[in-house]
Amino acid sequence: MYLQKYSGRRPCAAITAALIAAIQISVAQTPAQKQQKTQDIPEVVITATMSETESWRTASSVTVIDRKKIEEQQFHFAIDALRNVPGVTIATTGIPGNVATVLTRGTATKDTAVMIDGRPLPANLAGSFNLETMALDNVERIEVLRGPAASLYGGRTMGGVINIITRSGKGLEKPKTTAFFETGSYGTFREGVGSIGAIGKLDWGLEASRTDIDGQRQNGQFRQTSLAGKVGYQLADSLRFDLDTRYYNAQSGTPGPFFAVDPDAQVLSEFWSISPRLVWNTNERWTQSLTFSHSQFRQTATGMGGFLNPNNRTSSRTDFLEYKSTVKVTDKWTLTAGAWFQDQKISRYNDSTSMLDISQSQTNYALFLQSQAELFKGFNLIGGVRYDKYSDFSNAFTWRSGISYQVPVVQTVLHANYGTAYTPPTPQDLTPVFGGNPDLITPERSRSYEFGITQPLFQNKLSLHSTYFHNDLRNTYQYLPPFYLPVAVGSATTQGLESGLDWNPCAMFGVNLSYTYLEADDHTNAARLVRRPRHSVSGGIRFQPVKDVTFNLSALYVADREDFTPTGQSDLEDYVNVRLTANWRVSEHLDLFARVENLLGQKFQENYGFPVMGTGAYAGLRLRF
Repeated sequence: MYLQKYSGRRPCAAITAALIAAIQISVAQTPAQKQQKTQDIPEVVITATMSETESWRTASSVTVIDRKKIEEQQFHFAIDALRNVPGVTIATTGIPGNVATVLTRGTATKDTAVMIDGRPLPANLAGSFNLETMALDNVERIEVLRGPAASLYGGRTMGGVINIITRSGKGLEKPKTTAFFETGSYGTFREGVGSIGAIGKLDWGLEASRTDIDGQRQNGQFRQTSLAGKVGYQLADSLRFDLDTRYYNAQSGTPGPFFAVDPDAQVLSEFWSISPRLVWNTNERWTQSLTFSHSQFRQTATGMGGFLNPNNRTSSRTDFLEYKSTVKVTDKWTLTAGAWFQDQKISRYNDSTSMLDISQSQTNYALFLQSQAELFKGFNLIGGVRYDKYSDFSNAFTWRSGISYQVPVVQTVLHANYGTAYTPPTPQDLTPVFGGNPDLITPERSRSYEFGITQPLFQNKLSLHSTYFHNDLRNTYQYLPPFYLPVAVGSATTQGLESGLDWNPCAMFGVNLSYTYLEADDHTNAARLVRRPRHSVSGGIRFQPVKDVTFNLSALYVADREDFTPTGQSDLEDYVNVRLTANWRVSEHLDLFARVENLLGQKFQENYGFPVMGTGAYAGLRLRF
């Protein structure tokens, strides 16, 4: 993330000369001057504490993917943006729109909750959140919180939380409208239109997009229409109303593994939600909010085959209600408390057997409390507790405690975090149709801790960071081949190191690099947890040779991982995935952009048996009004 602002541009013909100059300026400045420079543009996040807080004060590991990066890197769906986040592994079947695996710090997909503007996205049968169909056209930024978050957000947070924050026109003096078109390899066409703005007390952020991809493999096509909107109205000086709505329908081919291609299998899915929110300021120090959300998801699978994969129709309905209160007790102490209710009903009609083979309802009530305090200058203490009551399985009490400290003068940030979390059973875990156990009432649990350091240098132009994390998991399980029925793991550990750097010596050049080392072990069966790579290296170079032209070259290297193969649990090949993007701001009203995916043309599989697409080239334009 590029935090430093520049009023002018330097030639920067020699990066070394610029770096030496930066060192000289840094040495010449007084400590007070350097501290002022460091704090010019603090990064503010919401997800770690449920309120706007400078990132370093949260005691948590949070990565922010902002709108500038989404546009420059040409990320279209959430999984594209998440691939280079430290500690996060994405594994897809290589077919756009098919289910994506999201492994945060070695935990399972169902262990990372997904929010949209703080509203929980309902999970599907397997406990995942359909990030593969989450378009980013109306997204302002994505905050990825790694580490236990159950004390604020409840279940499915052993790995962390992904909070997708949408665009708003609040405060804009003039409405802005954009329209884009893109085409490229594998029969790809994308087009869309969006608008953000405000008139008087009314503001909005709206988007509509369409994606069509024929794909590389037989039956690998993907079609999606996406609509999203956020409308706000200032009812009074201290009272605001927001309404968030979204809809998409998607159709994707599901050819299966390369050694058993199914030319007819299709999945059609549809999702819609509506969510009003009231926010009122009781006084200058007390803010309250009330949020309701109703969503429905439907999915139809046709052309399927076999007992384990029948033609079926799945539907879910979810209602969510949350009250939240934030009190600034003093300038240095903030309390956040709340209550929430969530009710979900999931059913599946098996067309092959003409019967309803899944019908489940789950209800969850919760209370939570969090305290944020700056005990003395630069030293922050955060603590939180939450109690969850469930209709179908054991209740849960979770807590979290964290500290952060910014060392004076050198601005070194130290942080440590300890918390408990849990993941309740998914409908798939409970139903006998998938070999699940309907009497399973004990959630998977974790005890996790982390500690890390961040060091800014040269007036924030260089930042070094490193964090060690450790998760102890209990009552967990895996779906093992050949029938992929749940098998108890019981005890597992994931631990490792996230480290990296961000270097932006001048406006025209920037480098970022991150390395994640991960050990993910099933202690009960003395084996590694699959699809968790031991080594992941990601990085990128941003180059702006002239004012309105930007190039981004990024790469992801994944090494030392295992997956289920016909011969058992075996090693998979290492791979490098390289992307190149180019953006040209032709005028105030026209942008041209292009990119190359899988630049090196590597043939690899993120999931065994499912090859990713080869090299693809894409280009398009964006009109601004």
